[in-house]
This record gives sequence, C-alpha cells and structure tokens, in this order.
Amino acid sequence: MQKYQSKILQNAIRLPAINWNLSFFGGHYQHVNAGWHVGIEQHLAFEVIQILSGQERVNLHRKSYLLTAGDILIIPPNLAHDITCVEEMDYFNFHFDLDDAGFIRLLIENGLIYYPNATQQNMALQPSLQALNQLVDPAMDYTFESKLLIQRYLTDFLLALIHQTSTHSSAYNLNQLAYASSIASEVKEQLELQIHVYLTEGMDPREVGRLTIEQIISTLQISPSYGFELFKNVYGESPRAYLSKLKLQKAQQLLMMPKLSIGEISTALGYQEASHFSRQFKRWCGQTPMQYRQTAKKHSQEQAK
Repeated sequence: MQKYQSKILQNAIRLPAINWNLSFFGGHYQHVNAGWHVGIEQHLAFEVIQILSGQERVNLHRKSYLLTAGDILIIPPNLAHDITCVEEMDYFNFHFDLDDAGFIRLLIENGLIYYPNATQQNMALQPSLQALNQLVDPAMDYTFESKLLIQRYLTDFLLALIHQTSTHSSAYNLNQLAYASSIASEVKEQLELQIHVYLTEGMDPREVGRLTIEQIISTLQISPSYGFELFKNVYGESPRAYLSKLKLQKAQQLLMMPKLSIGEISTALGYQEASHFSRQFKRWCGQTPMQYRQTAKKHSQEQAK
C-alpha cells in the first residue's frame, strides 16, 4: 500500500480498502431416505456438503466419494456432480462465492476439498458449520440480525478453510480440474472487472482492450485448443458458454438497479449494440430485459407487503 499524498496523513498506517462481494446463496438442512437422488448438476459457486448422519455417494470428475457422518466435501464451481443417498441421512448444505482472486486461486489449486470426519482440517471447520446449521429456521423467517449472523459464521468458516488449505495443501501442481477451474475463475474475474471499471470509471469495454478467453488460457502456459478441450471435458461446456451464463447472471443483477439503463447494462457486459443484448437476454430468459425488470420489481413489491 502506498502512503497518502496528503501531508496530514502521510505517516498514517492504514487498513486496506475492501471492495468485494461475499455471497451466500442459501443453505438448508434436510432428512432424506435411501435412494434419494439428485441428478447431474453444476453451480457457478462453491458447494459445501456436510453429512450429519447416514451416507451419500457423490460422483464427479470420474471419481466417486462415499460420504459418512461428519464428512465435509467442498465442490468447486462448474464441476458437474451427481448425488445419491446410500443410507437414510441428515445433511447440511450451502453455496458461497467470494470475488477475491487470491482466495479462489488457493481453493482451485487444492481442487476438490474432502475432509473426512475427525481429521484436523474437518474439526477446524466444524464450529462455524454447526453455528450456521443452528441458524436454520423451520419457519424460514429471518431477521436482519440473523442474516448478519449468517455472514459472520460464513466468514468464520472461510477463515478456518483458508488456514487449513494453506497449511495442508500439497505443492502447486495444476491437474486437469485445476486448469479448468483457473480458466473459469479468470473469466469470471475479468467480467467482474470489466463491469466495475465501466460503472465506476466510465471506460467503455468496447473501446478498451481486454483479455480474450484465448489470452486467459495462454497465461496458464498451455495452448488455447488444449485449454478449451480441458474445460469442456471437466465442465461439459465451452468457456464461451460459461461466459454466457455469467453474463446472464450479471445482467439479472444489474437489471435490479433501476438507475442503470438497458443501454448501460448492455455496454457494461461488452455488447456492441443494446438490441443484440436484448435479443440474447430474451433467448436466455424468455423475456426482454425491460419485461424482466418489471416482473422483478413487481415481485419485490409483493414480498414487501
């Protein structure tokens, strides 16, 4: 960090400015019977699974994991997986994301994170997971205070997680999963940066050079063709299809900000024309951006009643 230019504060020792999004995409506790099955799915965020009792089998990336009581599994973004209950069980599950490149890269380098019950890493994560689980309200009636507690315990979980992965991670050695995850992480980071720079500094991404997917792959010192192949083998879709999903997700978020025009959102996402963005959005959602904004506004007003 650089010192302040102001003479008044030139000797000040500062805390860093933090401008990131820590997202908690909801969690749940559930009791299920043997044979309960979740088909193949993948998410844009990290998924945490904690088995409280019983057993479940998780198939992913050509591997199979049998989780038993106490086990913790953290699945990285975009990794297709299939879950089956082997023995009547209770489990706790949630999804999270944090747009900090260093943290994401550390998790990616570790690939799939599996901490069996009673291991040192597992026990370090248990207190925050138990605290989060205890906040689950059968009535699903959450106050501002309870939401703050969710964020607090999620932060505790992430602090414990980063300590354990830093302490117990193996030497840096990107396997196929880590390569693909690195590409996904960098694509997401570049899109976030593009949107942020446009909305805060007015720098039009259509006029300012930005990294392409091929350039992102090349930074990993592999060929673009090999990177595209790895990505599709792991995630079942191309990096461009993944980018389209991210753009849809960001478009939906930006449309909830009434001060932004459709044209501004289109430009922030890198479209040459607002009409192209509108056509693409309608193919994604079955609604135009304006229709989506109006529907979301009406839904929000109904919830507030």
